[in-house]
Amino acid sequence: MGTETDVVVIGTGIMGMASAYHLKRNNPQKRVLVVDRHGAPGQGNTGRSNAMFRNTFSSRDNQILSDSSIDFYIHVQDELKADVGLQKIGYLWLMDEAQLSRSGPYLERMERSGIETVRHDRRELKRLLPNLVTEFSSDAEAALMNLPSVDGGIFGPKCGRLDPDKLVRFYAREFLAMGGQLMLNTEVTALIVGPSKRLGIEGEPFVWQDSKVEGVATAGSGEVRAETVVLAGGAWENELLEPIGMESHVKAKKRQIFSIQSKGEGLDALFHAKGFNPLGLLPLVILPKSGVHFKPVSEGNFWVACEDQVNRPYIDLPEHDLERYQAERKYYDRSVYPILTSYFPDFKGSPVRSMWAGLYSYNTIDSTPFAFKKDGLVVVGGDSGSGIMKGDALGRIVDALYRDEEEATLFGDVPYRTAKIGFEKRDVEREEWVI
Repeated sequence: MGTETDVVVIGTGIMGMASAYHLKRNNPQKRVLVVDRHGAPGQGNTGRSNAMFRNTFSSRDNQILSDSSIDFYIHVQDELKADVGLQKIGYLWLMDEAQLSRSGPYLERMERSGIETVRHDRRELKRLLPNLVTEFSSDAEAALMNLPSVDGGIFGPKCGRLDPDKLVRFYAREFLAMGGQLMLNTEVTALIVGPSKRLGIEGEPFVWQDSKVEGVATAGSGEVRAETVVLAGGAWENELLEPIGMESHVKAKKRQIFSIQSKGEGLDALFHAKGFNPLGLLPLVILPKSGVHFKPVSEGNFWVACEDQVNRPYIDLPEHDLERYQAERKYYDRSVYPILTSYFPDFKGSPVRSMWAGLYSYNTIDSTPFAFKKDGLVVVGGDSGSGIMKGDALGRIVDALYRDEEEATLFGDVPYRTAKIGFEKRDVEREEWVI
């Protein structure tokens, strides 16, 4: 049993579905099939993400990729009237004087690119967040942890949150309405490599033949033969690329989210912090130590996370079952909680309601996504935790690569040279503005 199609896309996460949507939209005569091991789109790491977006990056490439994607999501919700749960609550980085000084050149670059940021001094932060602790002169525990003071903050207003399930379902719904096809509950086990010009000799392709990826093998559904294969496998890309001798420079890391139940008037007031956005909600807050950050989710509920690097191992070939990656309560209690409650004591005693883990797929070269085309295969990935915020732009780049266009047109008629985020002629800056 087998299937033939023009394009087969592997993966129904944000990058897979955005790619499928733009491929079908711009090539309506082509048959586009998306294959995924899950029973519905977006059930892998996309569905486990913190679901935040921002355009505040030091790299001009990341600025363009994120800003155009955010504009498209706003267009989808405000003009197409498709609810994707988007709320511009903003990002707030709390920093000490040294961090503020180092951030100066990046903020100037953002301003030149039209990326809006707002700087708050300590006095303004105390007015907006009265219970924020900014100094630790007499706190022995804070001294032991070497916690920096809070001397100011940087606020990004065109940042916020959305619902990843709603966003992926928008792409899937529109893709299906255009005649695209989904093959769910189907495991892709291998990429099929064959000769560019078949001679009918057993064992081809031989080293003296040109070869190309000509389809995928699946568990239970036979082979899917296609003119072009698009791999948007996220953390699992190495599993399919390494057996055919291709490198993606992707390694996964486990990331964890802890849902905290609000307890007390202090957290209720914090949830509804005024002065940051028209919604009257607290923005995502990034603390000046170890990447701990938190956001309001629903009345009485905060999500807390930390993008730790040291002693957090890379995973080359992740397990398929994400339940194998469990959130660590001791990690929250011993690493995250002490930092969180030092800056915001109102969190003391608030119980963990639930917790879960997922995987980030890091591009280990420069923390910027990649997309390239080679021998019948288009590969997109390496989002380094920013797949949602750059997903639409990457989907448009995949479509341009498929059509052998040197330039993609991102939302808002923004031109972007496709080779910039490939590997052969890569021309991007390393991202320095990280959580």
